[in-house]
Amino acid sequence: MEQCSVCLEKDFKYTCPACGTKTCSVECVKRHKLRSECTGQVDPTKFVPKKKLSADQALVNRDYNYLLNFERTVQLGKSDIKVNAKNIFKRGAGQNQGHKRQKVESEKDPRIEKVNQIFPHQPQTSVKRQNTLVIHLPPGMSRATQNKSGYDKKAGAFTWTVEWIPVDATGCTRKPFISFRMKETLPLKDAVPMTVFENAIGANVDKDTLHFYLDNCISGKEGNEVIALDPQMSLASALSNKIVLEFPKIYVGVDDSMDKYVCSENKAYGVDGSDSEKSESATDSDSDDSDSDSDSDTDSEDSDSDSDSDSGPEETSSKPDNVELVRDAGELTEVIAEPVESKLTGDEEKSL
Repeated sequence: MEQCSVCLEKDFKYTCPACGTKTCSVECVKRHKLRSECTGQVDPTKFVPKKKLSADQALVNRDYNYLLNFERTVQLGKSDIKVNAKNIFKRGAGQNQGHKRQKVESEKDPRIEKVNQIFPHQPQTSVKRQNTLVIHLPPGMSRATQNKSGYDKKAGAFTWTVEWIPVDATGCTRKPFISFRMKETLPLKDAVPMTVFENAIGANVDKDTLHFYLDNCISGKEGNEVIALDPQMSLASALSNKIVLEFPKIYVGVDDSMDKYVCSENKAYGVDGSDSEKSESATDSDSDDSDSDSDSDTDSEDSDSDSDSDSGPEETSSKPDNVELVRDAGELTEVIAEPVESKLTGDEEKSL
């Protein structure tokens, strides 16, 4: 009997389906794959003579399954393109409805000038709730697709999509996750899903000891700039007069290790106190009008629709393959599967 082609000591038991190498054990199989860089899988596109194909029914079945799977992959790709295109067009239509109002607001709000300095292409912006300036990315980008912030008819309140970034005691960020339909009346310490947060940190944490920081999305410096938030404040109050990129990105620390990155709101946005007060008073009426317009538009839509927002985000959209949903305390939370561990002083690109 033929010997193992790897160890040359024992009789072979296995044959590699890819290259036909004879091996005697799992250890020899691993050594063979490492040495020959062999995948150990049959190449379905490899040529097989007609005589051999007709003599072996397994080869016919293999070719049939390969063609069947290939056709299914093509069909799924076509359906995904149709669904994504449908969501993009719907989102674009919702944005255009408020285009005139946003132009008027840009003339009054000094924060728009700072945004246009950081984003040279002058992205579309809108003012939500308590004078929160939202920077909109082009339709179809992942962050724009994930944004579900808007008025929820079932909850009877405005809800935010929030990205949480856990920060451990060493100052390193852990696996980020996203929460949908977070009521704006929730205090920050009650809004963060503790089960998912503790799993990311790897330790039990008392929510009363957490520290919250809002990412400064228009920081032109290398590294991070954050704005400290009061854990007792509601989401609406915490985001008042702030600037967010599609939806808030909030760092949650187990201690005060992030205090060295904190800057004041006026310094972060390049406006003084008087300009901020003028901006808030000028946009309060526009924000109220926007809320009333959203309510009236929602009532005129189909009664089966769950929610509506000022910019018209859809309730259903395609999500990346690396995302899993976790339910914590009744809230639906989206967890990004790839582990992210980096120092807070790392570069973050902010581009369209």
